[in-house]
Amino acid sequence: MKSRSTPRGTPTATRPVTPGPADAALALAARLRAAAGALQVNVPPPAGNPGQDAADVLVQLCRDLHADPADDRIWLVMTCIATAYPSRDEIDDARRMIELNAPDDVALILLENGLHRARLSGLPLAPFELLVGQVLVDVDFSARHDLHTGIQRVVRNLLPHWNLERSIVPVVWARNQGMLRRLDPTESTRIYDWVAHEKVVAERRRSGLRELDALPPAESTTVVPWRCVLVLPEVPPREAVERIAAIGACSNTSVVAVGYDMIPLVSADTVGIEEPTKFMPYLAAVKFADRVAGISRAAADEFAAFAAMLPTQGLTGPEVVAVSLPVELNAEHPPAPPAGSPAAHTDRPQIVIVGSHDTRKNHLAVLHAAELLWQEGLDFGLTFIGGGGSNKEFFRRAKTLAGRGRAVEVRTSVPEDELRRAVAEARFTMFPSIHEGYGLPVAESMALGTPVITTNYGSTAEIAADGGALTVDPRDDASITDAMRTLLTDDGAVAELRAAIAARTERTWQDYADELWAGLVEPALTAATRNGTGHHAAS
Repeated sequence: MKSRSTPRGTPTATRPVTPGPADAALALAARLRAAAGALQVNVPPPAGNPGQDAADVLVQLCRDLHADPADDRIWLVMTCIATAYPSRDEIDDARRMIELNAPDDVALILLENGLHRARLSGLPLAPFELLVGQVLVDVDFSARHDLHTGIQRVVRNLLPHWNLERSIVPVVWARNQGMLRRLDPTESTRIYDWVAHEKVVAERRRSGLRELDALPPAESTTVVPWRCVLVLPEVPPREAVERIAAIGACSNTSVVAVGYDMIPLVSADTVGIEEPTKFMPYLAAVKFADRVAGISRAAADEFAAFAAMLPTQGLTGPEVVAVSLPVELNAEHPPAPPAGSPAAHTDRPQIVIVGSHDTRKNHLAVLHAAELLWQEGLDFGLTFIGGGGSNKEFFRRAKTLAGRGRAVEVRTSVPEDELRRAVAEARFTMFPSIHEGYGLPVAESMALGTPVITTNYGSTAEIAADGGALTVDPRDDASITDAMRTLLTDDGAVAELRAAIAARTERTWQDYADELWAGLVEPALTAATRNGTGHHAAS
């Protein structure tokens, strides 16, 4: 049977071109030439053959390393060969090998080891950029995921201010965690325009489409920092921590971090077991940071205490400063609730509790106090807004009370506008946490004019000190119950707290962005670029 011929003018499907060895050699040569430019190493003119060109440049770089085997120079060459940042152990091994071998042999060994590392965690054919004198901001979790609680709210409020007024490069970790890359369009929207992204997510859910988190990432440009600052405004992926530690310890890029709290270390008994497991490796990177900015005085004290222990390892540790978070929301007033919405006004007083449901949030104590007050005959609604957390007993207890007819509700995945309406319309909110680095729900409640019951020590007491809150001992059930009773029955007390909130002089997100840049980034950037700045790219 004869096959039909394709009519003229009919488009035919073409197979994607698979990159070959020549493409890999060409990309390697470009990266090595970028490294030579940064190291100010004279290399021969480009050869016609990409493989020979890469070999010629690598040999010259290895001769330079043999004469000056400084860690930062080794770090850069190893990164450009493998397209993966090396660990501290790998740099130590390479330096010792360089000291023991002739330059030509060093080139062969570095190439062999680098190609092995590239197969494990590199992206040798991805677009590549060597950044000099830039500020990179690692927003991996906030850019990739749709969770929008404490840390993500900080990142998504901070970055738009920096992006408008400063020169920054937001980055995430490439799919194999080997190196950082620029954001794709969806990730950028998550960071810079959360409200717009939230609408897209809601529409996808209504349409039955899969979550954006599950989509494969677009290929973006990978970046290599040289005399830069790497800012960690959130806890990085565990798989990347060793590479970050090496950047701080061995490269000439400065690592700085926003310090939220030491809860997984100090209060490990109040969180799920996975939290300390993730947090301990993070501290291994913080050891080699130059600066940490605590989000409150309490958080700064915790990180300063950690830094004070590091001289026992022969390390100086980071300089720690306090730059407190602001008390401000992006919108001055929440939109009016639609009829029949969960946050719509009712005659029953509403108490709102925002946050995850870990043991340290103390939600079981709130449920206990609420049940005592319901038994006294008080009528009110209790709404918990937030997801996650390891306290299964809380969920069981809340379900039991609801089954008995108590007005208790647990809501998750609440859109930003509904969350604000719920807080703004509440008689008061509660946040009697056992341990917090800051307590963003306390600040956001006050920003909406709603009084708060919160903890009488630590960072939440810092926020409450300027008025607008009743403070309680979170470990004393009677203290929590008495405060709730007061605000449920005493209109004058509520009015006084609202007046105190109105009289507060608050710092804004703009203030925080400016102070954080001045206290955390600017000193590190000045030190990192002292020997000159610029930009060199290869792709």
